[in-house]
Amino acid sequence: MTPLPLNEAKGLEWPSSQWREADVEPETIRLLMSELKLSRTVARILAGRGQGTSELAKEFLHPRLASCILPSDLPGITEAADTIDRHLSAGSRMVVFGDFDTDGMTASCILHSMLRRIGGDAVIFIPDRINEGCGVTSNAFERCLAENPDAKLVVTVDCSIVHKEVCDTAFERGVELVVTDHHESGLETPRTIAACVNPCSPGTPEPLRHLCGAGVAFKLAHELARRHLPPRDGAAYMRSLTAVAAIGTIGDLVPLIGENRVIASRGLDILNRPPHGELIGLRALRNVVGIRGLIDAGNLAFVLVPRINAAGRVGNPHVAIELLSATDSSVAQRLAKQLVAFNNLRRQEEAAAVQAAQSAAALTPPDANRSAIVLYNPDWHPGIVGIVASRLSARNRLPTIVLTADKENGMLRGSARCPEIPGLDLMALLEHCRDDLSAFGGHRAAAGLSLPKQNLQSFTQHFCEVCRSTEDTIDMRPESRIEAWIKPAEANEALLQEIQMVGPFGTLNPPPLLALRHVTLASNPTRFGRSAPNWRFDFRETGIPGILFNREHMPFRAGDALDIVFRYNRDNFNLLQFLIRDIRRSTAPAS
Repeated sequence: MTPLPLNEAKGLEWPSSQWREADVEPETIRLLMSELKLSRTVARILAGRGQGTSELAKEFLHPRLASCILPSDLPGITEAADTIDRHLSAGSRMVVFGDFDTDGMTASCILHSMLRRIGGDAVIFIPDRINEGCGVTSNAFERCLAENPDAKLVVTVDCSIVHKEVCDTAFERGVELVVTDHHESGLETPRTIAACVNPCSPGTPEPLRHLCGAGVAFKLAHELARRHLPPRDGAAYMRSLTAVAAIGTIGDLVPLIGENRVIASRGLDILNRPPHGELIGLRALRNVVGIRGLIDAGNLAFVLVPRINAAGRVGNPHVAIELLSATDSSVAQRLAKQLVAFNNLRRQEEAAAVQAAQSAAALTPPDANRSAIVLYNPDWHPGIVGIVASRLSARNRLPTIVLTADKENGMLRGSARCPEIPGLDLMALLEHCRDDLSAFGGHRAAAGLSLPKQNLQSFTQHFCEVCRSTEDTIDMRPESRIEAWIKPAEANEALLQEIQMVGPFGTLNPPPLLALRHVTLASNPTRFGRSAPNWRFDFRETGIPGILFNREHMPFRAGDALDIVFRYNRDNFNLLQFLIRDIRRSTAPAS
């Protein structure tokens, strides 16, 4: 990546990000344009994303389930399927032990559906977020066995077992454990389990390394289908499961590369054209929330997933489970309305908590020494601390931890988030504070953690020190990775349609950032929005307007020549607009 010069006066924060361009060989662009009949812009985007040959680019643009790696290549799946087969033959009661977020609930539905399809006696168990916490805790496991006294096998999805007492309890009760998960826990999984399937394990093929919980459950379900169903029947049954896996994959914000891209792309196709009589619950939710056009990764992530998530955050996760498994339209309609009600409650609690948290964060002066935010409030709902941490981290551009009280055991538990900045790794930051923590796990930009209340002061001090030493070595401004400079005449509907082929968009495959050089403001930017200062721009060189969100200071006026970095977007009337990420004064005419 080649840094571009910063052309703005000091203190005005324009541009507000590091502008960078991908170094791409012109010959690579030319070959992709010639062999695949692509525009220069899309050929450059593909080359910059590592799809530099016609074979790679063709596979990327046209993902196929047939190209997926056999499930048996994922370490641990053969042992997991063997264990399930033994209990299937014995007629044992099997419990799918899931998590209460969208990934955990979709993973639970996928595996439970396949177990029932192949004749298994299976049920789903979801822990109580408030009283039992996240993962396979002792309290949750005890209730699981109390509700299913005949259970002989527990298969976890989207949650690891890290507590020795849980394994001891299982052994004493004659219950086997199979773990499927995708988190880096920072702790060693006990050896007493029958099988462990985790794409973080050594030996995992590269295309599978970023699977979410639903993706891992999907691969295990595929292995069971290969063993127990005729090929044609198995393929047909996996279609609907692909759509459910896509919801978990997009909802969990895992990288949309490798097989995640295949699952997301093919799953969206199935969601938009579901087989007759299938995915009834998702159809109902789509209708209730008012999605009339095609479901894409954007409205799935920001419209459907929050309502599914709300069931596990502030409502009853089994409402979402029942919706995902619904076979009756009237029942599905009722469940969909319940999810909308849960989401409205979640939004109310979230808004109050975000305001309180931001006020608390503001008590610490935002000086040059401020390196992180750590907040604790015993009254915050456990289901919204992750959202609060995300909002504060995005607003303040700092690693942020939001904690609440675990009323059952007196511990503190919560969520950690950090900005997407090269060189900033949340798991590495928490690793330095391991001695203060009881448990932690997650990913580079999002994690969960728990700690004794008496360790809060020590942990806060250590975490802020680690963040400060890390941030001293990196540029904390976000990065704007420009994938192509285009000319005003190229900014049209045809280019947008071609860019859509690069989707579905998400983590590590974001909507492309494009840039225009030396465009002239036709009039003064106009402000809109009540809760935040948002701006609209009109440019002389193009009939496409631009919008910019949440920027207080606006130094630009009619006649100014600007360079802009943007993504394509559509307004409420389905018209094209530029979603502007950053602006700088132009120092060179358009080329």
